[in-house]
Order: sequence, then C-alpha cells, then structure tokens
Amino acid sequence: MSTTPAIHVGRDRFHLAWDPAIPPIETIGDGDEVEYDLLDASNGKLTQTTTVDDIATLDLSGVDQVNGPVAIDGAKAGDTLQVELLDFQPADWGWTAAIPGFGLLADDFPEPAYRVTRLPAVGERAEFLPGIRVPVIPFCGELGVAPQTGPRSTIPPDAHGGNMDTRHLTAGTKLYLPVFAPGGRFSLGDGVTTDN
Repeated sequence: MSTTPAIHVGRDRFHLAWDPAIPPIETIGDGDEVEYDLLDASNGKLTQTTTVDDIATLDLSGVDQVNGPVAIDGAKAGDTLQVELLDFQPADWGWTAAIPGFGLLADDFPEPAYRVTRLPAVGERAEFLPGIRVPVIPFCGELGVAPQTGPRSTIPPDAHGGNMDTRHLTAGTKLYLPVFAPGGRFSLGDGVTTDN
C-alpha cells in the first residue's frame, strides 16, 4: 500500500446518480490510496448561517452527491472490492436538520428544524444540545460502486452500496462491495458524525 494518496478527488468532482454509464474520473491500481475532499450531503447549500426559514424552502436538486467514480484497474464484474477506510478529517462544525417532505420520518416531523453543532477534534465530545455530549466519530453515509443498471438515485441503499448511513464504517474499518461494472467505479459522500 502506498504512503501517499495516488490521487486527490476534489469536492467539485461529483455525480448525482449511481450509474454504470458514468465514466471514471480516475483509475488507480489495486492497493492505491485515494484522498477525497467532500462537501456535506447538502452539497454546501446549508451553512453556519442557514435559518429554519431557509430549510423550509431548500432546493433539494443537487443534494446527496457522491464524489468519483474512481476505477480500480483490472476490477471486473463478479469481483469483490475491498475498501479500507483510513482516516477522516471533518470540518469544525456540522448540521442536523428536519427538511419538510424529505427523509424516512418526513410524516413524523413535518416542520423544518435546523441546528449547527461545533465539532471538536475526532474522539472528543461535542455538545449536541445543552447537557447532551456525543463523541465525534466521523463516517461517510454513502459508499458504493456503479450498479448493474442505472441511473439510480443516490438516496436509498442497494446491492451496490449507496446511502447506507452505517455508523460503524469509521476509520480503520473495511467495506466489501460486489463489482458490477468494469473497474468497479467507487464513489463516496455524505460525511456525517456518529454518536456511537
């Protein structure tokens, strides 16, 4: 395994669907490291100054983006891709929101809500609400490869990975994904912090 990333994927190199028709933006060798610079799931639309009124009128087009895809040289349909998550460096703040009409609990939470939380260093505790402190243990909500057919929304998970929101996929863990398209075409996004 290399000691420096083979490539850097910037926050402007994203796509909005899982689709085998999307060509890879880069190709790496087996065992190479890739460094990603990601925006949050709002694609930068939500900021530290966003208000509840802004949430009520939020344009959802262009959100839940994933960065990539990156092909792995020689990977072919029927193979298994092993992704080792090495390190996460989150921003110094994060947001939590209830967005009207969006998400699995939209009917239970019809009113908009928005909260910004200051994030200390990874492993320390952030004060989510007064008296409620949670450890900062970041992970990416979306990790996946190109599916067999597409395009598919980035929102639900599926056999190719996708929006899994699995809080256990933190630094030091490994994820195994089936390969459906040449090169696998791995992408990830939706950086979040778990309360573990």
